[in-house]
Amino acid sequence: MKKTINCPECQGKGYIPWGNKNDEIDECEVCEGHGEWIEDEEEMDKIYPQITDDEIEVMYEDFHGVIEAVEEYKRNDKNYRYA
Repeated sequence: MKKTINCPECQGKGYIPWGNKNDEIDECEVCEGHGEWIEDEEEMDKIYPQITDDEIEVMYEDFHGVIEAVEEYKRNDKNYRYA
């Protein structure tokens, strides 16, 4: 049983040609270059489960921990400079 649907805009190619040469293509805006998407919402939830509020909170805390660590490194390292 097929679980994906080909994009009707690009016919499943993921790109739309705008010229005659191979490099004259644009990424399909409908499927974002994938050429297809998952047909069934239940299948989608199996692959990408719903994120919980607890997981968001942990990511938020980790993000601020990383920012603080980088800022402290900048303050303490005399040789620190932007690339």
